[in-house]
Amino acid sequence: MNFSNKLIEIITDYAESKNVDITCRLVGSMAKNTSLMGKSDIDIFMTFPLTYSEDKLKEYGLEFGNYCIEKVGGVPEIRYASHPYTTGIIDGYEVDFVPCYKISDSSELKSAVDRTILHTDYIQSHMTEDETRQVLLLKKFMGSVNTYGANYKVSGFSGYLCELLILEYHSFENVVYHAANHWHNRYRIDLEEYGTSDKFKDPLIVIDPVDKNRNVASALSMQKFSEFIVACRNFLSDPKKDYFRDRVISVSGDDLCEEFRKRGTDCYVLSFNVPDLPDDVIYPQINKTMNSFVKVSEMYDFRVIENSYYIDSDNIAHIILEYEFSRLSNVKIHNGPQIRFHENGVNFKNKYPNAYIRGNKWISISERKYTSVPEMIENIVKKENRSILKLGKNVKDEITENYVLSSVFDLIDEENNEDYEQLFMHLFPDYKLVR
Repeated sequence: MNFSNKLIEIITDYAESKNVDITCRLVGSMAKNTSLMGKSDIDIFMTFPLTYSEDKLKEYGLEFGNYCIEKVGGVPEIRYASHPYTTGIIDGYEVDFVPCYKISDSSELKSAVDRTILHTDYIQSHMTEDETRQVLLLKKFMGSVNTYGANYKVSGFSGYLCELLILEYHSFENVVYHAANHWHNRYRIDLEEYGTSDKFKDPLIVIDPVDKNRNVASALSMQKFSEFIVACRNFLSDPKKDYFRDRVISVSGDDLCEEFRKRGTDCYVLSFNVPDLPDDVIYPQINKTMNSFVKVSEMYDFRVIENSYYIDSDNIAHIILEYEFSRLSNVKIHNGPQIRFHENGVNFKNKYPNAYIRGNKWISISERKYTSVPEMIENIVKKENRSILKLGKNVKDEITENYVLSSVFDLIDEENNEDYEQLFMHLFPDYKLVR
């Protein structure tokens, strides 16, 4: 807190010297006493009067943030949210300097970040000291079962959502009990009783107390909503301290190979470099790419049993595609209409000249375009063929020019512990939900 006050003083003095009217505020979990140990990032918002243009807000925001970080010996970096902001590592803290407008309520909103100070004010004025400790329990529990984080990589519960859940239920145990026993699709929480829940169709609807037209849980996926409910039920049936500790996956390559052999499937991993972009930009593109490979695979009769993806520490994306079979016969059968439908039969015969009758139906046998998964992938990623796929715009050229397709056994042989953990989670996706 002392360090944050020092940074605020530096910016305030600099702004005065430039005759710029701003007020600095510490916001986020640090300001609300709800930050987990080791997660104490510092968010300083620079609030500008509504009379300032957006261009001036961006210009001054970046200038003041850069000045403050350099003043204390850090290296500034520009990032983007609703508009550009400055971040830097200073004395081991990640510090964000974000410009925003000074608003008194959501009707004056000009960008999403403008709400943040309203959020901080609301929690500070409504939450008791004991409830802040309950928030920490809830965040730690969610972190250990992999449902904490509203970014696209997780699509789970945000910190602010955790705080609102504690305001609704007052304790961690009450949140767990209600989630396990009462939550269902489109479950609604409206602390200020605005009555606007009908506007939303998300798995969980929590109306923002400072903006009646916003669902705080909009980033929460059905997958993570369901996982949290099941984890709560597991905890209630057998509560353990382990639920508040991160689980470390320890598995050998031999163990993984044995599990894949037991399944009897054919699993491939498509790997390619990805550009250094924010998670919420690159992860949706990888997810879109994976889903497209699944769809095209099944179009060519290669049934996908499971699929997932991850990006490793070397910025290499890995799309895991587990097939029921990776090799098919050279021919496939097309079932046509019954012979009593004359016109349909004529159309089928025109489309398949070699069609013949089996029982009371027309059928035809034709050659498959692809008989193996590697052959299919090798062809559909070519530049002249890739229009059949829906690829992320920042990764499509890397996939076309520099992809590597490996069997899961080849990947395991490379002895990369990151791969081991991700492959284990592919095999046992509910591992973190049970203790």
